[in-house]
Amino acid sequence: MASIRDTLPIHPSRATWIASGLVLLGFSFLQVHPVFLLVIALGAFGPGLLRTLGWLHDQDEFQRRAAERAGYLAYLVTGLVGFALLALLGDGSVRSAAPDAILQTVLSLLWFTWLISSLVSYWGAHKTARRLLIAFGLVWLAFNVVGHLAHPMELLMQSLLAVPFLLAAWLVPRWPRVVGVLLLGLGAFFSWLFHLYEIVGPTPLALGRGVVLILFVGPLLASGIALLRGAD
Repeated sequence: MASIRDTLPIHPSRATWIASGLVLLGFSFLQVHPVFLLVIALGAFGPGLLRTLGWLHDQDEFQRRAAERAGYLAYLVTGLVGFALLALLGDGSVRSAAPDAILQTVLSLLWFTWLISSLVSYWGAHKTARRLLIAFGLVWLAFNVVGHLAHPMELLMQSLLAVPFLLAAWLVPRWPRVVGVLLLGLGAFFSWLFHLYEIVGPTPLALGRGVVLILFVGPLLASGIALLRGAD
């Protein structure tokens, strides 16, 4: 009889399971104390550091090459965006919360770019887009359910934000390029709807929207680009 692990689309190593658990644990208790940021950092960057130092051997050659390519792309994208944010926000007219907002945005972009690039290199465009949409759709659904249990109407309305992710995931195998275009359109629409373009505004609230832009709109845009570029 096949085990649960054998039914998964991938077979994560024990280190990957532990790292994923640390990231989820850190995010779950981040509101309790900022020290849980260290837990997130250990989960997100610890295994890669151990592999680079030669102390962890849980990947084959193909996985290592995909991770190295993803790391270089994350370096390029984060460096470009980091300098752009400093140029736009570092003129002394921004409130004192700007450095924290820039750091949060850059770190989120660094992790997100590496994640997407490594998955596309390993799975291909179509599988990555579909699984990414399902994963982020379920995460946003769970997040809204937990956050609005006492308010049924808000729970219903906020949970609808997961629908574009899950519906697009269902349509990917049927019309990948059409879905790719729709995802880019949805990303632009949500950016306008939630005023995420105000990331370069003068207030800490506007600056903090960078993380929302990456973690909510990012999966839509990344999946759309992957589907339009991918041939698998």
